Amino acid sequence: MNNFTELSEGFNAQFLVRWRGKQEGPYPAAVIEAKLAANDIGLLHETFYQGKWVTIRDYVAEREALLLAAHHARIEQENRIRQEAEESARQREQQRQAELLAEERRRDAQIASEKSGLPTKDTLRESTPPRQTSSSGLQALGAIALIAGLAISAYFFLAFDESVESGYGRVNNLGLMADRQNGIIIGIGLGIVGTIMLTIGSRNKN
Repeated sequence: MNNFTELSEGFNAQFLVRWRGKQEGPYPAAVIEAKLAANDIGLLHETFYQGKWVTIRDYVAEREALLLAAHHARIEQENRIRQEAEESARQREQQRQAELLAEERRRDAQIASEKSGLPTKDTLRESTPPRQTSSSGLQALGAIALIAGLAISAYFFLAFDESVESGYGRVNNLGLMADRQNGIIIGIGLGIVGTIMLTIGSRNKN
């Protein structure tokens, strides 16, 4: 039998004892334990427990069963907490290993790409802004060339005077006529080049 005081929820517990109709007590748990040790009372003596009289033997058996169940429940809870902690640590370690493996593969791919001369994803991302800047510059130059070509063509076509003063009035000069024709051709050609540059720049930007 376990220590009666421990079974009885501490030293403050009080017990009535009855034997053949004669009632004694109440006694503290320590006194009951001492009387049992001295054989002043036995396990067949009765004690008042949970509203009824039961033998001390039945009381001790019930209390031992309760304490044993509580002990097992505490052990199961501790085991469950330990298993959950171990599982959480295992998952964190697996995640860390996966991150390290992914980083290692990324570095290996980058090294292999650099050795083979192929651009990596990071290099492509970094090269995108200059491409957009180049496209914008090409469009700007195209616009300037187109405007300049239109202006030159309009000047030689509308405002350029190809005649000169003579004794018979103003007459057309062959040299000025050739200059006018050349100016119109240059203006049209510059406008065509500007249009092509604008088209190419727009496509590269998209």
